[in-house]
Amino acid sequence: MLILAGGVTMTAHDLFEFDRLKLAQLGREMMLFSQFNSRTGYAALRMNHGDEAYQVIAIDNWMGASPVYTRRMQKAMGFAGDSSVETIFKGLQLECGFTHQYFDVRFAVQSPEQGRFWLKSCGALLETEPRGPDAVRTMCHDIEDPTFNATAVATNPRARMTPVHRPPRVPSNRVPHCEWLVHIDPQAMPLAEPESALAMSATKLACIVLERSHSNTSGGLEDYSGEMHEQLHLEQFSQSALSVICRELAVQVHLLITAMMRSVAAHYGETAALAVAEFQMAGSCWVMSERLCRWLGLSGSGIDDVIRVLEIHPAFQPREYWGLEVTRTAAGSARLRLHDCPALREANGYGWQALLKAGMHEGLTGLVRGVCARARVTACGEHGSLCWDISLDGADDEEPLTVQIAKGTVLYQTRLRDRVQLLQM
Repeated sequence: MLILAGGVTMTAHDLFEFDRLKLAQLGREMMLFSQFNSRTGYAALRMNHGDEAYQVIAIDNWMGASPVYTRRMQKAMGFAGDSSVETIFKGLQLECGFTHQYFDVRFAVQSPEQGRFWLKSCGALLETEPRGPDAVRTMCHDIEDPTFNATAVATNPRARMTPVHRPPRVPSNRVPHCEWLVHIDPQAMPLAEPESALAMSATKLACIVLERSHSNTSGGLEDYSGEMHEQLHLEQFSQSALSVICRELAVQVHLLITAMMRSVAAHYGETAALAVAEFQMAGSCWVMSERLCRWLGLSGSGIDDVIRVLEIHPAFQPREYWGLEVTRTAAGSARLRLHDCPALREANGYGWQALLKAGMHEGLTGLVRGVCARARVTACGEHGSLCWDISLDGADDEEPLTVQIAKGTVLYQTRLRDRVQLLQM
């Protein structure tokens, strides 16, 4: 039973119902979700505003969100307060920008002031290389230089990330795909926190407090205060730690969504920000629903499956931020409500809740159709309430462009592997 803002009570499936393996799987899925958001959101930017919009918005997007969520994860997993290279690396290992397995990243610390990391394989590079060397340089040079350093600033303003080598690859099959040095120079001029990160730090999302429950199964690390692993796997953590990690990853997802909308609005206006976000939500939520159906072992054929996915979907996580209620109203229908909650009380007007408040529910339609292609969403008309009816009486129409874009990627083909042996820790 959850008590939501405003005193509304509801029964829901908390993430803590899952065991360590299922939570490790879910954490990787949430990381992938952030990558689907990037693919669909940046595709909408290119279509609506030209290729040049991608570079500008992507830089501001990651610079605005990553310092905020880096500090949150440091605190949540017990390694905050140390400004060393190891702390920077631990944060990178637990962030959606380095989605596990889509990116095969390894880390080595030489001293508190120096270390290196390298990507044996980079899924984003494999996505981009077919578009040519200019596209690769935009991603691996123009975008990574400022955004990598913005992430480091969250731990130490005198830290710098510099490439040993990076794409375009010469020779074309070079492995590892890239390698970077991270160095802390006490004499270096400290980098200032990006203005966009300062703005994001003031959101209710950035300040949300996530409670931790005690594990009801044994094993695993309760935090990451101990030694750093060259390659971290989520199965190494306890059930309690993984419940927090999954919810923090959901916070990362929504910080990136909000930062992107904020940047698009600043450059192209509020209407443009809503349009990009709706395209993003419609495509990425659809494919995430498909993946969650498989993860939960559902057929996707009935309203109960739709409800089950809604209860877990990162679009409405963490529950401390979203006041979601889903009620089965008949054999083939349900009602979804958003009650008073921190998401609806954000002052900045950005985030996917802004779409729903504006009456734009194509993203919500994408989410339920990813479970069952016949699902449809209509506003239920309750006065002063954000409320939608979900029915399974629609036609099995062709998948929209935003879903086709999400599915036409290396990312969509990613099949995640379990590290079952680590559950014995």
